[in-house]
Amino acid sequence: MSQLPERVHEEIERIVEAESLELVHIEYKRQGREFLLRVDIDKPGGVNIDDCQLISHQVSTYLDVEDPIPGEFELQVSSPGLDRKFYRDSDYQKFIGRLVRVKTARAIRGLHVIVGRLKEFDGARIVVTDPVMKKDADYEVPLAEIKEARLEVEI
Repeated sequence: MSQLPERVHEEIERIVEAESLELVHIEYKRQGREFLLRVDIDKPGGVNIDDCQLISHQVSTYLDVEDPIPGEFELQVSSPGLDRKFYRDSDYQKFIGRLVRVKTARAIRGLHVIVGRLKEFDGARIVVTDPVMKKDADYEVPLAEIKEARLEVEI
């Protein structure tokens, strides 16, 4: 089994939202002989260890009682991190103005990796501005061409 049942995803989302937190992503994958169920959560200002423990306890209780996943697995509940990946279109809207790293399936003006400020999102494409470029600083990237987008850590 490598797919997480939809009802498990929905219940985890319900648990997270009931605590006024955002479910960023759920990942269920093989890790050695077992599986890993990773739940990334967030909130304005970031999550702390208490938030992670609370959700871990509630999700663990649900999984123990309902037993919807056969076999052994490890449950991890954590923050998406400072360099969080984008999983939904709403992530692009949410992080306009932030520094991002975008990997593309095909080269955009000769680049497969574009680092810059997320300037625009219109539902079909994003615009990333590279502050280093003096001329033509804006890169238009169709969403269909994005292999991975994530926040870039700003120091």
